[in-house]
Amino acid sequence: MNRSTSPQRRGFTLVELLVVIAIIGVLVGLLLPAVQAAREAARRMSCGNNMKQIGLAAHNYSDTYQTLPWNSAPGNSSHPGHPRGQWQQVSWLTAILPFMEQQPLYDQIDFNTVNTMSAAVNNPLAQTVVPGYLCPSDAQEELRNGQVPGYRWGATSTAAGTDYVGNLGHIWGGWRDCGAVPEFPGPATDTNLFVRGSAGTPWVNGESLSEQSRCNGVFKYYGSRRFADVTDGTSSTILAFEEMHWRGGNGGRFDKNPNDTAAWMSPLAAVNTVRNPINNTNPAWQQGAGDRRCAGWSSNHPGGALATRVDGSVGLVTETIDHILRYSLGVRNDGLPINE
Repeated sequence: MNRSTSPQRRGFTLVELLVVIAIIGVLVGLLLPAVQAAREAARRMSCGNNMKQIGLAAHNYSDTYQTLPWNSAPGNSSHPGHPRGQWQQVSWLTAILPFMEQQPLYDQIDFNTVNTMSAAVNNPLAQTVVPGYLCPSDAQEELRNGQVPGYRWGATSTAAGTDYVGNLGHIWGGWRDCGAVPEFPGPATDTNLFVRGSAGTPWVNGESLSEQSRCNGVFKYYGSRRFADVTDGTSSTILAFEEMHWRGGNGGRFDKNPNDTAAWMSPLAAVNTVRNPINNTNPAWQQGAGDRRCAGWSSNHPGGALATRVDGSVGLVTETIDHILRYSLGVRNDGLPINE
């Protein structure tokens, strides 16, 4: 009687197993960047949607009150919720909350208290995270400690941050912006040149109330403007842009230490200038304790940062943009052509 025999099964050799593992490793190495890029693309799209909503909110605010959102402005009976004095400070991002689907939050804010954000009645509200004010690519904490309520005035407090700021324009100060941009000749009153403050003027995000004439962008630190003031055209002027609210000190691409003006309710945190390069890596910015004067247009998106133009369009502006073009996009009334 013949006995049937099954063929002998052959296992993998060690060499073959190592080859398979190596191939899998190579495939993972090839796929991982693609997966990370896809995730960043999704985050950037979400960030762009946030900025689109902010632009629409500014337009809806203007349609309602015939002016752009106020920032740290005195009271006006035609604008519900306006603070009534210089130190009753809240940001333009606070003003547009009803148009960002945040009406209940807005309704709880007491606008008639001094140092509005740090006031006991308001600070718990200031700690409310508004998703539309945060970029998904920003890994910083949502709540920031040691936040000042406004123009370097009042006790610090914990508050929720913002990654988006209104455009003050291109403003120079006596500190020369940490050496980040070159010198340009011309009188300080000439709107077609790189306007600067007087020597020694401590420009800090345009916070000097005595130099409001230097705010040649869409927003002012103290007050508001109208769309009619944007004479260069709504498609040629930046309304708002990304700012991670980092300041120099650690020698890295960005300082991961959030500065003390990063809260959405603070009028000092809600505006900045376009004077410094996007994703500024100037060595002067990375030395010492670091000042907010060197912070500016920045993001975690590769190659640049997003901006909303006055017409509501949103796009990435590359960090290699020519300085004169960046200046022209930031200033509302310089009359310079935009050649992109």
